Amino acid sequence: NVQRSFLEDISAMRAFRLIAFGSFPLYIALFVPAVISGSISLGDIVAYQQVHGPILFSAAGVIGAIVFFIGYMILLNEYPFVILKAKADVIEGPYMEYAAKWRALVYIMRGFLMFTLAVLFSVLFLGVPPSIFTWGILVNILVAVLFPMLMASFSAFAPIFTFKQFYPVTFGATILGVVALLAAFI
Repeated sequence: NVQRSFLEDISAMRAFRLIAFGSFPLYIALFVPAVISGSISLGDIVAYQQVHGPILFSAAGVIGAIVFFIGYMILLNEYPFVILKAKADVIEGPYMEYAAKWRALVYIMRGFLMFTLAVLFSVLFLGVPPSIFTWGILVNILVAVLFPMLMASFSAFAPIFTFKQFYPVTFGATILGVVALLAAFI
């Protein structure tokens, strides 16, 4: 009657916890521009910002942008929220080399996620839709370049969180997102 635990089970539970709890701040931050503009349509959010200015320059927008960035870092599994990488990942040896092609696809998908979230930020908080045939695409590219730079500078000085530290920080970011939503209603 000995209970066995496999490395895959531990990794799967880490991934589930990261997705389940870590996504809340980002999802709440996505609703801040929708509440301020009064619509969930991206076109209406952009049109609202063309008239009233970027949502980023409001109190709720600043708080929502901070919460969005925390959610951005959590979804990308970046320091200090790097709970998916187990210590066993360092000593995998030949298994890591045999999976190099699939690991490359994971990194490519991570790059697409970084660009997509940055463009989503520029649409929701700056009111600049991505259109290749306008100068606004330069703003999207600038945000897509600045976000990883900010993430790298924040990650360089942040310690790695354990599960006991991950949950309170995620809960705090979620509460901060709720404060942004309440500020958006006011």
